[in-house]
Amino acid sequence: MTSSAPPTSQGTPKLPRALFPFSTPVSASRLLSRLGWGFAIAGVNLTLILLGGWWWTATVTFVLWQGFKELLTILNARGVNPSHRITLGVGLILIILAHFRMTELLMPTLVFGIIAGFIRLLFRQPRATIHDIGGTFLSLVYLGFLPMHFILLRNLSTEPVLTLPYWVIDQGAIYVFFTVITIALSDAGAYFVGKWFGKHPLYPAISPKKTREGAIGGLLFGMLGGLGFLLTDEMSVFQALSLSVLLVLGGLLGDLSESLMKRDAGMKDSGTIFHSHGGLLDRFDSYMFCGAIAYYYIYWWVQHQGLSAQWWAQFYQSMDNLPFL
Repeated sequence: MTSSAPPTSQGTPKLPRALFPFSTPVSASRLLSRLGWGFAIAGVNLTLILLGGWWWTATVTFVLWQGFKELLTILNARGVNPSHRITLGVGLILIILAHFRMTELLMPTLVFGIIAGFIRLLFRQPRATIHDIGGTFLSLVYLGFLPMHFILLRNLSTEPVLTLPYWVIDQGAIYVFFTVITIALSDAGAYFVGKWFGKHPLYPAISPKKTREGAIGGLLFGMLGGLGFLLTDEMSVFQALSLSVLLVLGGLLGDLSESLMKRDAGMKDSGTIFHSHGGLLDRFDSYMFCGAIAYYYIYWWVQHQGLSAQWWAQFYQSMDNLPFL
């Protein structure tokens, strides 16, 4: 009598365990769905990055609006009620200033936004709590100030890199594109390496499914993506790899930070805009810190602008004044 295969629970088929010798097999349909959403999001983002201008600014504005809706759900679950007007109003002003490259007004706007937040919550009824104050400033920085840097990064340089029929791709587009590619490849590498070889938890108290092996895989895949920065002819191989490492670490920090907030609120997903794959923050948490990381790295250390220009000038001057040189 031949033995039949044991019955499986209802649901989607599993990929063979032979493909995943050290970890749990993955649902085939879930894997395909994850890849499908990934390619769709990547395609839309690539188009918007290349278009730039108001198209890209509108994209960051959508992140502010939808992200605040989701963060508000997380905060409300903990009884925190941030100011809608301050977060959305000041956040929108920051985005518009970044669009018009009015960088000298960004920090004063953030400072006055913080003051305005205190004033708004001071006179709000019912009386605001210290948690409401913290939630307001978290929302403003996390969803307004940080994502705004993707606009600054896109507008950082209009120097043409690649000329195509009816299209010119400039350095700003390359900066944003390979920032996104680096994080996307890092996420993919961490996911697959973690599924195949992950045995040692990375930070089980916050994100139980992440493994050290997955983090290493994400770092290696992200460094491959970071080599694309060499297309700008501004970076050395060392600079491109250094930036990719910082972006991977920033992406991991962003992922864990959002997981911390959701875990504290007792939530699995921040929203349902991507159906079974969660909300916007679930898909873009890895990118939240990376726009600022890429912008300041390139602006300061590659282009030697801003504060870095002063630092380098002082460094060279001090070297010239050394008696033994």
